Amino acid sequence: MSFTDLVLILSIPMVAIHAAVAFISLRYLTVPRPIGLPIAIYESAYYILLLTYTLLNHYSAVLIGATALFLAIHVGGAYLYMSGALSYLSRNRSNIRRYGYYEAVELMFIIAVIGILIR
Repeated sequence: MSFTDLVLILSIPMVAIHAAVAFISLRYLTVPRPIGLPIAIYESAYYILLLTYTLLNHYSAVLIGATALFLAIHVGGAYLYMSGALSYLSRNRSNIRRYGYYEAVELMFIIAVIGILIR
């Protein structure tokens, strides 16, 4: 199995996760912490792998930059999730809805990454 194959395989759960979370967030629902915490860790690991892949294969600065941005968001978010600091966000319905839009944007990014990798 190649590095590309590994990133593509690990992208499949990312699509499922982001489609599901965008869907439920846009309906003002949240992911329970026992489910969300392992997901946050998986997403952080995914972006570490994707950033490594894009750097080693000399992809465009735009793709590398977007990947680094999502990595920073996810590592920081995982830390805040683990510390319980994000719980206040779920108390405001508009925050949950905005998070759904963010998840939809991230889903589009992951789909674009898959398209780039399968070329």
